[in-house]
Amino acid sequence: MSQDTLKQRIYNRILEEIVTKKYPVDCILKEKELSEKFGASRAPVREALIELSKENIVKSIPRAGYRIVHFTAKDISEAMELRLILELSVLDTIIGSIRRESLQKLFAEVEKNIDLMHRGVIPPDVWWNNNIRFHVALNAEAGNSLLTSALESVLYRLWRAIAQFFWSGNSEDYLDLEPNKHLVLLRAIEEKNSTEARKILSEDTVSIRGLFEGRLSFHPK
Repeated sequence: MSQDTLKQRIYNRILEEIVTKKYPVDCILKEKELSEKFGASRAPVREALIELSKENIVKSIPRAGYRIVHFTAKDISEAMELRLILELSVLDTIIGSIRRESLQKLFAEVEKNIDLMHRGVIPPDVWWNNNIRFHVALNAEAGNSLLTSALESVLYRLWRAIAQFFWSGNSEDYLDLEPNKHLVLLRAIEEKNSTEARKILSEDTVSIRGLFEGRLSFHPK
């Protein structure tokens, strides 16, 4: 396994454990402990932590380690605003250029998720990962890889916010696990109804806002 591949694997493991709250609040991550845990040298662990620092997921504390960064209402508001810009800015391009086979693939993925829901409530991390895959795949149809990468990053950021504030409760109380919104959005795109597609996508994009109102004295700009 190359050093870059090992670094990415460790990065993914640390990020997953942060999202799923495996580490206590205000936990300090240490290179030595992580290298022992993952059975790796300290170099790829350090590189993974540096990458996480660049993304403001952890913060380096000199001579101590890396502290997990927690979200504020302002952080969440800014992430939602950025997500809205990233998704809506290319929607007309997607409607005008999406390939039939791509649309059919997205329909199939959404219908599979609906089938999963009918069988029973799926875990919130599975639901959100499905949500990320749908929005990233749709956004990628615009052909701007940098923009799609930025959207994927902000979606993971919002997932971390959900995990931070709501993970311990009943997921049905704070997540709209119904994937039918995606089905309606795809139908609007198929019909090249830009007005309806923008309306549906906007509603879906900002729906997370209701999770935080009241709990964090949430006042978006």
